[in-house]
Amino acid sequence: MKNRSQNSVAEGVVKIALVALPHLDGSRTTPPLPLCYLAAVFEQQRHIVRVYDLALRASDLQTSRLDAIRAFRPHVTIVAADDVAEASAIAEQLRITASVAPLTLGVRDHLPPWLVSRALADLHRLPHLAPDIVNLVACGLLALDEPLDNLPFPARHLLPLEQYPIATPEGELRTPIVIGRVSRDGAVAFRQPALLVTELRSIVQEHGVRHVILEGPALTDDRDWLYAFLSQISRMHLGIKWEGRVSHARLTPGLIAAMHRSGCEALTFEFDALSVLDAKRERDALIDAVQRARDLGMRVNGHIALDPQYPSIPAVVDMSATFGLDEVRFFVLGEADTPIDSEAPSEVAALIARAREHYQISRSRQYFVDRFGARLGTMIWYVGRAGLLGKCWRRHVQHEEAASEIALEHGRIRG
Repeated sequence: MKNRSQNSVAEGVVKIALVALPHLDGSRTTPPLPLCYLAAVFEQQRHIVRVYDLALRASDLQTSRLDAIRAFRPHVTIVAADDVAEASAIAEQLRITASVAPLTLGVRDHLPPWLVSRALADLHRLPHLAPDIVNLVACGLLALDEPLDNLPFPARHLLPLEQYPIATPEGELRTPIVIGRVSRDGAVAFRQPALLVTELRSIVQEHGVRHVILEGPALTDDRDWLYAFLSQISRMHLGIKWEGRVSHARLTPGLIAAMHRSGCEALTFEFDALSVLDAKRERDALIDAVQRARDLGMRVNGHIALDPQYPSIPAVVDMSATFGLDEVRFFVLGEADTPIDSEAPSEVAALIARAREHYQISRSRQYFVDRFGARLGTMIWYVGRAGLLGKCWRRHVQHEEAASEIALEHGRIRG
């Protein structure tokens, strides 16, 4: 089997299988963009590439999905996961497909600065791989360290985009697109707006997708770049609706209006819960930005960072429930330049779980406060929770809590 792989590499004709494992916490199933970029690099070199995302059919991990990889008969198989030990477990089952490389390459929605160095370290710890195979994979990985504008567009055509559960509330298909990245020195590098819009046009024309999630740095990290991007996408008349992360402190009424005119349908406000809780000016700025976006018909989401050392997490969550956000995702702050820890402390997981539960309760209470005022609304909520208002009230509260879609992630806020 190894001889066949070596001969194929020498001849320049290589069949490569890229296998993506599910996210460690299973909270989000999005296209594995790092593998899609790697696939595009290999395709440019005239190799035959397939991408297999095992997150789409987790129940078939041990059967049909692995059988499909074996049937492809690849010369090289790269198994990518958030943790190399998890990748190694699947790699052992695929060992009969010749050269198999388990790598820490499982981030799905952005390209963090540690990505290539971690994967290269994993690669060079695999003594069974032939030198030609190592060189082939290493060259592909090193290409991912290039500026995004130097890379080919990710190979979305190798994925069944319609199978990813990231649709809009109206059921329209969405897909992520990387707008920039944080370099190893911490600097933020955005893509050229013209090239970014060109990729957006290809998504519309080749895949028929008109809703995208702008992943990477916050849009407001560079307002000059943001205005240039808004101008480009408005002139192209692509009919694309998009959403992205922003900082409420860097938004202005004019900027929110310009984003809406260019097709923005949702904003995600990312903030440290303590900074907003402790400063009235911060809270007022966030509430004002949320209300302005809502007045223009945008959806408003929140990525909220929690501090495990802060003793009053319930107060933080209660405050978050008053902002009127559509979807909330809680984070635990950590190091910005390290991957999500595969051995997340159980106390951190418990903290986030408590935050979710408390937020659901707070959202249902806030509904009555908004409708009947602080005193009467709170009283009605407490009486209803005590079971004195019958099953109709309980059904209503359960519906309201279910409407607050909350996703959880362990790890740090993305830079």
